[in-house]
Amino acid sequence: MTGSRHRMRAARGQKYWQIWTDGELRTQAKRQGDIEETARDWLSVIHDRDGQAFDLDIEVELPGDATAHLERAAALRAESERARVAAAHETAAAALVLHNAGLTVREIGPLLHVSHQRAHQLVAAAR
Repeated sequence: MTGSRHRMRAARGQKYWQIWTDGELRTQAKRQGDIEETARDWLSVIHDRDGQAFDLDIEVELPGDATAHLERAAALRAESERARVAAAHETAAAALVLHNAGLTVREIGPLLHVSHQRAHQLVAAAR
């Protein structure tokens, strides 16, 4: 879009999503999915232009409790990813130790609950 840019904030009220701009309540939408369309409709009426002519930055404000849970979920996902990477390194290290102890990749695979092809990849990755 090449129109004027408008920053808007939407927050859930008692029954509707309240849409604010410049610190003032401007309009409201029944569903979260209607926020952008409703904001464009309001801008269209106020500025007597097509609603698609505006660039919108809409910040959807969630209740504090939901935000806290989402932040915790993001932290747990990051922690999970770090643990997954560490587990992969440890598994590869175990495959290399077993290989250095004289086991074949066909023997290593079942011990690590992977195919012999994957055991070969793990040994190669650990080197």
